[in-house]
Amino acid sequence: MRICFVSDQTFPSVGGEGVSTQNFSLELRKKRHVVIIITSRTKEPFLMVVEGIEIYRFFSISLPREKGHFAFVSSKKIFSILKRERIEIIQINLPTYLGWQALRGAKKLGIPVVLGFHVQVGNVLPPQLPWFLMEKAVESWFSHFYNRGDLIVVPSHFAGRIARNYTHRPIQVISNGIDLDCFSARRASLEDRMKFRESYELGRSPALLYVGRLSYEKNPGYLIEIMGSLLKKRSEVKLLMVGGGILKDKLKEKIASHGLKNAIILTGYLRGKDLLCAYLEADILILPSFYELQSIVALEAMATRNAILIGKSRENAAQELVKEGVNGYTFSLDDPQDASDKIENILGNEKLKRSMQEESYRMVQAHSLERSVSRLENIYKSLINGVPEKY
Repeated sequence: MRICFVSDQTFPSVGGEGVSTQNFSLELRKKRHVVIIITSRTKEPFLMVVEGIEIYRFFSISLPREKGHFAFVSSKKIFSILKRERIEIIQINLPTYLGWQALRGAKKLGIPVVLGFHVQVGNVLPPQLPWFLMEKAVESWFSHFYNRGDLIVVPSHFAGRIARNYTHRPIQVISNGIDLDCFSARRASLEDRMKFRESYELGRSPALLYVGRLSYEKNPGYLIEIMGSLLKKRSEVKLLMVGGGILKDKLKEKIASHGLKNAIILTGYLRGKDLLCAYLEADILILPSFYELQSIVALEAMATRNAILIGKSRENAAQELVKEGVNGYTFSLDDPQDASDKIENILGNEKLKRSMQEESYRMVQAHSLERSVSRLENIYKSLINGVPEKY
């Protein structure tokens, strides 16, 4: 097949959607499909070049709060690219200006359109503004956009329920997937792991891990409250907070004011082997997010045998990845003691901790990238051939 992916936030990836687009593209290319990408031209010190994948980049502006980029291009240019590349199917993963222009170009050429649902209203609206001023406008745009695809792909059942508020089109649940080989312990030597622990002065301490943007919707400040409670019982525990964002300086100040500089380490962004070591050296992943449509971070942690703790929020799909008391727990976002008690329960019971970690690894097998891409291939083929699946 000749496939086009459209995303403002990929190659290099920003956020879960960018990672998902990148992973699907690379895996489909391995399976000998022709894949092209339409994305942003950024000011990165390097722009990714991927053998076998043509990447078309267009002028973009940076979004506030380190949320990536917003690309601008005419539907005429996209029409020309799609026609020249003889694209058979297009997947558009964000309801942006770039996504809309790609949708228009595809419709003119009669190319089947798959729309990926990767963003919630809470990810779009600045938290400082009253929601009623913008919420209806954003939801109206979502309805306008998502009713113009042939099929909507969502990463979780929760995301499917949210998407149904905006579209009557068929919806398919396909996990963002995880490349299990990339997150295998075999990829990091004992020396790599020891160096990592030395770099962040972890010593022999048990380690909690947060990976994600340091932004309001991810609620990272709540982790400081949890640690304040936990350290009254377990003074040796460390928390690694991996990522960057608008709240970085405020978090530094809050950590210092709570006297937790030795217990909470802000690592900044980590990639490659450093990120893998962070996962491998952690005992528990903890995510206090208000909003998640799946959580690739949780999948990565499960692939590296972490127990997982996920905040209870009606807008957080990552809760679907928790079997309560089996591979982790959900926890209150109003009472830090709840999370503290559950962490203590895991760390204080080695048998339970090991059992949860192994169960996470067993559960994540159902989210393998290979499995997700195989399902996506079948959807693409049915749309190209005009033979509808039983949705």
